Amino acid sequence: MNKRLTESIENKYGSYILPFLWLHGESKERVYEEILAIKNSGISEFCAESRPYEEFCCGKWWEDFEFILKTARELNMRVWLLDDKKFPTGYANGYLEKEENRHLRKVMIKERQSEALGPLKKAKILVDGWILENEEIISIIAFKHCDKKEKLDYKSAVDLTPYLKNGIVYWDIPDGVWRICVNIRTQPKCDGENLLDYYIDMLNPDSCKVMIKAVYEPHYEHFKEYFGNTFAGFFSDEPGFHNKQGTYYNKLGLMHENYPYRDDLTSLMAKSAGISEEEIKLYIPALWEDLGEITSLVRTHYMETVTSLYRENFSFMLGNWCREHGVMYIGHVIEDLNAHMRLGYGSGHYFKALDGQDMAGMDTVLMQNIPGITDCVHRVQLCNEGYATPEFYQYTLPKMASSHSHIQPLKKGRAMCEIFGAYGWAEGLGFMKQMSDIMLSSGINHFVPHAFSCKTDDTDCPPHFYNGGKNVQYPLFKNLMEYMGRTSHILSEGIHKADVAVFYNAEGEWSGGKNELFENVCASLTKKLIDFDIIPLYVLKNAYVKNGKLVVNNEEYNCLIVSQSQILPIDCIECFSKLKKEGLEIIFTNSLPERSSENTDISKLTHNFTVTQTNRLGEYLRKKGIVSVLYEDEEAENLRIYHVKNGNEDIYMFSNEAVNKKIDVYLTLENEGEYIVYDPWSNKYFRDETENGKIHINIEYGNAVIVIFGCEIPQNTEKMSYEAKKQNMRLDFEIFLKNVGDKDFTFFKKTDEYIDISAPENISDFCGEVLYKTQFIKKDGFDVIDFGEVGETMQVWLNGEYLGCRVNKPYKFSIKNAYTDKKNDFEILVRSSMAHKNRDLHSHFLWVPPTGILGEVSECKYEIKY
Repeated sequence: MNKRLTESIENKYGSYILPFLWLHGESKERVYEEILAIKNSGISEFCAESRPYEEFCCGKWWEDFEFILKTARELNMRVWLLDDKKFPTGYANGYLEKEENRHLRKVMIKERQSEALGPLKKAKILVDGWILENEEIISIIAFKHCDKKEKLDYKSAVDLTPYLKNGIVYWDIPDGVWRICVNIRTQPKCDGENLLDYYIDMLNPDSCKVMIKAVYEPHYEHFKEYFGNTFAGFFSDEPGFHNKQGTYYNKLGLMHENYPYRDDLTSLMAKSAGISEEEIKLYIPALWEDLGEITSLVRTHYMETVTSLYRENFSFMLGNWCREHGVMYIGHVIEDLNAHMRLGYGSGHYFKALDGQDMAGMDTVLMQNIPGITDCVHRVQLCNEGYATPEFYQYTLPKMASSHSHIQPLKKGRAMCEIFGAYGWAEGLGFMKQMSDIMLSSGINHFVPHAFSCKTDDTDCPPHFYNGGKNVQYPLFKNLMEYMGRTSHILSEGIHKADVAVFYNAEGEWSGGKNELFENVCASLTKKLIDFDIIPLYVLKNAYVKNGKLVVNNEEYNCLIVSQSQILPIDCIECFSKLKKEGLEIIFTNSLPERSSENTDISKLTHNFTVTQTNRLGEYLRKKGIVSVLYEDEEAENLRIYHVKNGNEDIYMFSNEAVNKKIDVYLTLENEGEYIVYDPWSNKYFRDETENGKIHINIEYGNAVIVIFGCEIPQNTEKMSYEAKKQNMRLDFEIFLKNVGDKDFTFFKKTDEYIDISAPENISDFCGEVLYKTQFIKKDGFDVIDFGEVGETMQVWLNGEYLGCRVNKPYKFSIKNAYTDKKNDFEILVRSSMAHKNRDLHSHFLWVPPTGILGEVSECKYEIKY
């Protein structure tokens, strides 16, 4: 039988989960209690969250962190460390707040503009008023207006820098309207009002080294004996350029923006663009201005340059230091709404920013993903307009992380997601399970649950899983962690099998012109059951084609899909053309590129590319016969599929994305014959076989199964059965209640009705456990009880035997091995949502489920199909 399945069934599946442990300087006894709560959740490692710890890297911190390491060693656990005192990573424990380190603070370039009307000889243009303290003028360039809007003629450029004397430019203004572009080297104000002013400069390796000097090396000096054993590594949380706050849309071309800069940047840009540095200097105002055809060249190679510097100066510098010291480097950047390929909060290029890390990384917080909302925008607590799109957060972001783990050898298949944070107490275990299924079926296999906190009733970004023992759902948190661990284990080994590759089209946005976000491609493919990886340009340049397939790090893809891009860099188009000549199909959505960023002729390079509409991709790819999953019933489009090949075994995860619907469909795969069906929640497996070459997929209400072809199936394996008949049953319940903090249950009422305990007519603020006692006589052949709607988690005992727990629908329990022919005693324990008691701000963006058994309760008969 499949080795990893056997290990999962025996609960020997290794470690895939490392939750945050928030520290504020609590007592050692309280810290130990919380670490033990993590251990008792089936988790063997955690990440110490230093952000709220005021004395980070001071005397008490070293004492407390040593206690944490010693405790972890005693409990056979591992410890990670969030790598800074303030959020986000890059504050370097306040190192740059010191005046003597001013020279290491961020350097930026800004532009100020004025207009001049000619002809006018011996004009004087005042520019010194633009200059603030500690700023200097880099250059002054004039461009002639060429239309009634703001487009400028780059060919008219005049360098006025030599005419600058004592803050005045002396110039004979030619005929026409001219824009005077004053380019200024600047640094943040550093007046104490904005903490991000003191963050490191991603373009300056000496500034980035401050992270090592201020945080990494001190921890090594104090705890080197733990490095590589108990101490696992460092976690960077959302580092970025941070040249702008309050928006995810910090692109080039915005007036009065400050952009990252260093003194040799124009030289590096010139080398990237293949033109002279004099030309780059002349056209540097294209970072803000529309200079016509030259604009895309300047902006593309600016972004290419600064993101490459980020990759080498920060990501690989920290990653290499960690690996040299026997530990790992992990984390994530801000990805929100495509900020991952922009400046500001972003890092400019998702893949480059994380290349130096040992796991691919992402996070989902603040309602960015709401299971079941797949086709419309929903409101969230994010900047800008405060909305989230499933096209990005559900169908693209997780695939970026898993793709990185597939295509870069350093990652070794590890893809991490920080998950559950800042959703509020309304986020119960059922919601969390559905969230985890979205990630697991996208290829995520390591998780950082957010969070355990040593501060009881912590108001900072709930939920908190233990909460000093006051989280009523905590006793079942272990079940969720085991589910996620088992599933991750089975899917982690082998080669991911994707049908197609999607181009990571940062360049299409950087170049300007009409372009389509590649998130639309990802959503279109996912909804048509077509799996993919997302691949950036610098990886494609080193890829090759074999037998018509794109090959990257042992992954193979049948074609490359590029989202619509009016303008692309010439090396990008040449790369596509080379792959096409080698036999790979290149598909553009909606239209072909019209020109290159460098304004070279591309017609001979693009004429063999295919064009299809984004919403027709699924239809086109199926006609070409290059997809591995076929279906006829549109209901199948609610499935998510992830496929791994491990030797002769094909392992599939099928997840039901429609959290309020069942899926009962037949699929045609590349496999036939017998297979194993594994339910990682119940940790049980069954045997089944294809019918006429098709596999039967039956998944209820936002759940998931794993299917394995090609492995040996033990002869005594029970055959898969399916629900054949269902009928309502009426039960008389005795109901007992126990509020959070109470020691004992108290009798509430006896009833045969299904009531919401937290309804206005009952106890609207009830938060705790509901115990139901009832009796029933089993009917022949009906071996499963379905309790219908339940709020929110359920545990069931029959005649004193524990039948298990459920945290989401279906609330079904097999009674086959626990019933008697006479009256049977049921005890049912339901745990409510914590949001009835803790009505935090985050929870206002979700709904709060009712409390108790809402019914209808049914008995079900299951039958084997063959």
